[in-house]
Amino acid sequence: MTALTKVVRRKITTTRGEPLVVALSPEGIWLREPRRRTAFLLPYGAAFVQAVRLHVDAERRAKKAARTARRA
Repeated sequence: MTALTKVVRRKITTTRGEPLVVALSPEGIWLREPRRRTAFLLPYGAAFVQAVRLHVDAERRAKKAARTARRA
């Protein structure tokens, strides 16, 4: 992460109960474990594509479940 850009950092707890530090910067979303130096960059484009993929998959599962329910 660069020191000159505006970065928003928050400590969060994952769904598994593990702590993470999330930083939003112009480059993307930085993820790291608390008290660790290694941070991982998730570009906004990759995050958006993954979110769309998860949404589409959920819609497909719902439609398939509805078709199965109608047949039964």
